[in-house]
Amino acid sequence: MIRKAIVPMAGLGTRLYPVGVVLPKGLMPFVLADGKLTTGLQLIAETLLRAGIEQIGIVVSPENRPVYEAFLEGGGERYAPARAKRPEMQRIYESLRTLRGHLNFIEQPELLGLGHAVWCARSFACGEPTLVFLGDHIPLPLGDPTPIQQVAQAYETVQCPVYGVHRVPRSKVSAYGILRGELTDAPRLYRLQRLYEKPTPDYAQQHLHTEGLPSDEFFAHSGIYAFPPALWETLDHIATQYDPASGEWTLTDAQQRLLKQMPAYLYEAESHWLDFGATHEYRHAFCYLAGCSDV
Repeated sequence: MIRKAIVPMAGLGTRLYPVGVVLPKGLMPFVLADGKLTTGLQLIAETLLRAGIEQIGIVVSPENRPVYEAFLEGGGERYAPARAKRPEMQRIYESLRTLRGHLNFIEQPELLGLGHAVWCARSFACGEPTLVFLGDHIPLPLGDPTPIQQVAQAYETVQCPVYGVHRVPRSKVSAYGILRGELTDAPRLYRLQRLYEKPTPDYAQQHLHTEGLPSDEFFAHSGIYAFPPALWETLDHIATQYDPASGEWTLTDAQQRLLKQMPAYLYEAESHWLDFGATHEYRHAFCYLAGCSDV
């Protein structure tokens, strides 16, 4: 059973510049249709907890850790008089304190890529099977843990890596990790055959198309990864060989190495998700969650 999840949130937030300079990406605010003010961190963490995850490792930069900590403190004693007069503030304060009990902040001292961010959480994972959930993705319907549960349940069945996927058109494959699968007897579950980080459209068409999908559609990562304990030894091997001068340490490298050791699977969830990591995506996510736009 997967009890722990890792959520990388240490990036500079360059696509949200200049707000990202002072406000960590995970604390970007959202106003829900009922008027509730919340953040990406809360939406992600609360959904993971509803899915049965017990402890969440949030990977942050050293300079942003105090900002996250202060947020979850809810103003402490400084805001106590205001909370005493406003019961709603007190309820929010208590919910933040409860959430804090499930969160572990992990520092990524250098921003060397997603693979490195996950490796930084190795002590938190303690060699256990672990879920990785991207820190700028919000699963839909809002608060629905089903996609996370489906990936986790598939992992429990196969005891091998399982990656949540969604379909993207040929024109967008260069923005994603693209995976080719082979349909299994289980609904929406594919056996992974090949994966490649941000391929050209021509390369994807020749090598990464999954049989059964329309000719101009491909499977891309949807931000949910379920990894077996073998991930940690694999990442340690990569760490001994990694040279920052060679470029970003991607999670795809670990996935490719694991694929040589054991089968891996793709799960195509029925639900959608929101990405809020860039300005136009954040605008869309904000409007959708506020109830003024559709996915």
